[in-house]
Amino acid sequence: LNRINQLFQDTPQELLSIYFCAGCPNLDGTADVIRALERNGVSMIEIGIPFSDPMADGIVIQNAATRALHNGMSLRLLFEQLRDIRRDVRIPLVLMGYLNPIMQFGFEALPEVLECGIDGVIIPDLPFRDYEKSYKAIASKYDIRVIMLITPETSEARVREIDAHTDGFIYLVSSAATTGAQKDSTPGSKP
Repeated sequence: LNRINQLFQDTPQELLSIYFCAGCPNLDGTADVIRALERNGVSMIEIGIPFSDPMADGIVIQNAATRALHNGMSLRLLFEQLRDIRRDVRIPLVLMGYLNPIMQFGFEALPEVLECGIDGVIIPDLPFRDYEKSYKAIASKYDIRVIMLITPETSEARVREIDAHTDGFIYLVSSAATTGAQKDSTPGSKP
């Protein structure tokens, strides 16, 4: 059973999932951050893949990604750093990032993801139809959860379709704002 599914089965409420950008604040600290988060009660971790052209990220995540890239972080290096993470980390680990770096690395290289114990991926700019056509079979073969995003404006029919063709969980984007620290809500956003 995938660790994401196991988590939601064993602890269906009061989960804490934390996002951080791999390679920030320093290049070699990613595994240490993961271990510290687990020790401090985090239920699941979203490991951000730094990208040079974020479309939906606010200034905090943009700055973290820029710093990580300047530090030398790459997807290949991230997998190398996480190769032994499952010796002592038990919580689900999810990669979160844009499709471009994943395509450059090669989605078909998912066995490398398995070797370092990644349970799922969140790819905000992966269209659902492209997932079904090009990525679902590979993800299913290697038991990797591809987490799709929905918004309050997503139709019920679309939510049900996504739910029927994915596993793990569905990510609800609850605000019309970019990600990162916000001083106040964007007009018209929903809490």
